[in-house]
Amino acid sequence: MKWESNGELAHRDLSELVSRLLDVETTNHGNELSRLGTKYDDKD
Repeated sequence: MKWESNGELAHRDLSELVSRLLDVETTNHGNELSRLGTKYDDKD
């Protein structure tokens, strides 16, 4: 994983992390992860 100079996880690494977590999390947590991933995508 690569961290950006602003302290955030690099976009590609964050997307991969969210994707992997979605594979193992419950629906409730998965929905929250998807929401957070979308929020980050909107920021770019």
